[in-house]
Amino acid sequence: MKNFKITMLLLFALLLLLPAITRADEATQDTPSTIKEVTVFRQGAEVHRQGKVSIAAGRSVLKFSGLSPSLNPQSLQFTATGEFTILSVSHQLNYLTEPKPTREIEALEGRKKQFEQQFKREHALGQVFQEEEALLLANKQIGGQQNGVPIDGLKATAEYFRQRLREIKLEQLEIAQRKETLQDSINRLALQLQQLNAAGQSRSVSEVLVAVDAPRAVRSGFSISYLVAQAGWSPLYDLRVKSVGQPVELGYKAQAYQQSGEDWTNVQLTLSTGKPMSSAQRPVLNTWWLREHLIAVMAGRSQMQKMEIQEEVELEDATLTSRDVPASRPQVEAYDQATSFEFQIKTPYDIPSDGQQYVVSIAEESLPASYEYYAAPKLNPHAFLTANVTDWEQYRLLNGPANLFFEGTYLGKSLLNVNTASDTLSFSLGIDEGIIISREKEKQYTDKQFIGNKKTQTIGWEIELRNSKRAPASIVVEDQYPIST
Repeated sequence: MKNFKITMLLLFALLLLLPAITRADEATQDTPSTIKEVTVFRQGAEVHRQGKVSIAAGRSVLKFSGLSPSLNPQSLQFTATGEFTILSVSHQLNYLTEPKPTREIEALEGRKKQFEQQFKREHALGQVFQEEEALLLANKQIGGQQNGVPIDGLKATAEYFRQRLREIKLEQLEIAQRKETLQDSINRLALQLQQLNAAGQSRSVSEVLVAVDAPRAVRSGFSISYLVAQAGWSPLYDLRVKSVGQPVELGYKAQAYQQSGEDWTNVQLTLSTGKPMSSAQRPVLNTWWLREHLIAVMAGRSQMQKMEIQEEVELEDATLTSRDVPASRPQVEAYDQATSFEFQIKTPYDIPSDGQQYVVSIAEESLPASYEYYAAPKLNPHAFLTANVTDWEQYRLLNGPANLFFEGTYLGKSLLNVNTASDTLSFSLGIDEGIIISREKEKQYTDKQFIGNKKTQTIGWEIELRNSKRAPASIVVEDQYPIST
């Protein structure tokens, strides 16, 4: 009976170890992949990696290493071609493998090493001159105690000592200056590297493990995608007007950044207005009580509770739907999605993982516009040229800063606010000195009268406009009159 119990315990232990033995038998294969496409959202990005792998017959595990440490495991998607079965897809963080430094960090570290090597060479050269100086000073006694040195020999020796020591001292000064410059460069690079490493380098990397089962050896192409949070883009515009009457030349750009821990090199970018990081749950309106709401109390308690009447509206995150408009330029294809729109950039871009903003060109558009002047002489005695653009919705404009150029001159920055625009989008092109405006008080219309307890005051203003330009100009002048309280 005792032997039977021991046998049962051994069988039970073997059954517990069987999954571990089976997993140990599964070969783990390091699988390289390359970032080919990236969809950048206003906040966040979706990274698409591709590659090919040879899968052996039986069960094995494909390991994708060196991925972004901020990878969202819930967003992982793995697709592949070939006759095999995907058993599982899992994610883990590897704290033993150092993250691959960004290209900027690698370049700065390379420069720092070069400067350090130069510093060592200069230091070694300085030691050589220091030893030579010590040798000269140790042999400055040229005559014996009994025998003197001829005057000609003494002069020649003194001249040699003076000339050589002078050369050594000058060389030492130049070496010290070069070492000081090199040390300053090394210190600056070290500070920059310290800032970059502290800001963007995690001490771990992500790994994705894909367990597969193949009936026979197969060559497969695969794609793996995931979301990262440390990325985004914002719109930027260049608005150029050559002269009044000509269309507005719009340069539609994006400022894209990322600090995901992996460089995007020669990737196809897609800029999207989607919000994958936000909740997709529809908003829910709770009950809006217009009377006292009586709350039921537990049995045995005599007092009731009273709730004040108030508006309670709870809105969860929602995504706005864009207008349905066609694409306009061949360089960038724009697509309307169900809840957003996208710009597919045809030119590949490099965006390192350094957190800096990189300008991406989206489109160049020519916007038909009408022009008029605006003036409020009470506030400013100048006329401001404004451009009015209609049918602007087709260009999928978003709120963002704009650089203004008029007649080849940079006017400054403005804010393109499409939320306040109606059918017409207007923006100011600055002051035109060719329109002269004056606003002066008219004496004959200025009067004060007292009738009983009432005081009546009449004030007149004369506004004069003069156009010194060759072409006629349309202007809107605004002023105000007081309203009695």
